[in-house]
Amino acid sequence: MSFAIDGLSWIENWRMPNGGQSYVVPFPTLRPSTIVFHGEEEFTYGHYGIHLGQADVLTFLGDESQVITGHFIDCRIDSPTRNTIEHHTWSPSSGRHLRIPPGIAHAFDGLERIHTLNTYDCYLPAEDQIDKTSWNPDSDVINVPIDADPLEVALFQPNSKAASERWYRLLAKQQYNAISANSEEYPLTMDVSFDDGQSRRIKLRKVNAKKRNPHPDIEPIVGIDGLQWRAHPILWSGPNSGFVPLTDAAPMYFIDHGTDRYTHDAYGIHLTQEDRLTFLGPLDHTVRAHFVDLREGSPTLHATVSVDFTPSAGRYLAIPAGVAHAFDGLERVFTVNKPQSYVKAENDGIDTINGNDVLDWPLDQRPFPVLTPLTVPASETFYQQRAALQQELVSRPPATGTPAVLMIDGPDGQPVKIAVRKKVAAGAHPPTNAGVDTKERALRKA
Repeated sequence: MSFAIDGLSWIENWRMPNGGQSYVVPFPTLRPSTIVFHGEEEFTYGHYGIHLGQADVLTFLGDESQVITGHFIDCRIDSPTRNTIEHHTWSPSSGRHLRIPPGIAHAFDGLERIHTLNTYDCYLPAEDQIDKTSWNPDSDVINVPIDADPLEVALFQPNSKAASERWYRLLAKQQYNAISANSEEYPLTMDVSFDDGQSRRIKLRKVNAKKRNPHPDIEPIVGIDGLQWRAHPILWSGPNSGFVPLTDAAPMYFIDHGTDRYTHDAYGIHLTQEDRLTFLGPLDHTVRAHFVDLREGSPTLHATVSVDFTPSAGRYLAIPAGVAHAFDGLERVFTVNKPQSYVKAENDGIDTINGNDVLDWPLDQRPFPVLTPLTVPASETFYQQRAALQQELVSRPPATGTPAVLMIDGPDGQPVKIAVRKKVAAGAHPPTNAGVDTKERALRKA
């Protein structure tokens, strides 16, 4: 797709093949991000939104046969394409993201049953703009009527200085605290002109004190110690839509499981991380999860549990290190994971983990092993090192798919792990823009 508005663009996501139609899509950064859910009923925003200090980086997750319509107006005062309006349609795909620079008004139709992952970039005012900016970091959104004339909309000076990593950490803390305590819906913000000629930016919030996450804060899965569901904080934007901030300072990835039947043929086991899995997909879809406790010294050692659940952006599944897990029916589901890592001792670096932190154990193999997971929470330095390694990985095309890691007896009779990887042929990835652009039009100021 080609955009007329300067800087508005589709960018491919780095994806590692994960078998069949499935892909792993990593985001090697400690910055916060947001899951946006839109409910099952017809969804439209009804107005444009403009950020002055944020570039939206949107991956649309859902049925690839569904059509989304995007509306855009360039409201940047210094842009060579200011006042340009565009309307485009596309289908969801894990293979690309839409980058919307600050100052570009945007709105979407057709987002029902779609989840949007926003891995946004933040910007601060340039030094010569600090005293002139209309940007408000507590409410970085300006709303414009959907029927606005692009030649008459207000123009803005967006921020241009890339925010520091410290800013992202402060933002994550502020988001978590504010949304956890909030009893109001996402605000509508607009500039209003009064009879005295003055203009003010006003914020309208709908009190929604009874609207809470339908999931309990903590819901243990009976039978295995420490295995539990935990609720996400939610900022509601409507009766069935809202924003879920992912604020933990750890690298994130998601798995696109495709549309063909997706069932694990082995348990996956981590010894150095607690998986924190948010399942995004149709509300009428059922997934079955199977767990086995393999932790040495656990009060529920070798206990097995199976549960059925439906996807929901409002909660995540916390699977302690050393608890084996396998899933049936993950087709049409996207799994977002921002895991908590553990090390051998305090201040350990990334080199304390040798190879891949995963072990595949065949579903029917008995007896189950007894394993010793690590227990010391990793430091921020550890996560920074992990993100740096992942950034180096995604700087080049993937050469292999995700590995199958097996435990076998070594020459000395001691168990060892081996990783089996399937090579990825050059140019073997399917195109990520098929069916993207079914219509477009642009109107530019003369």
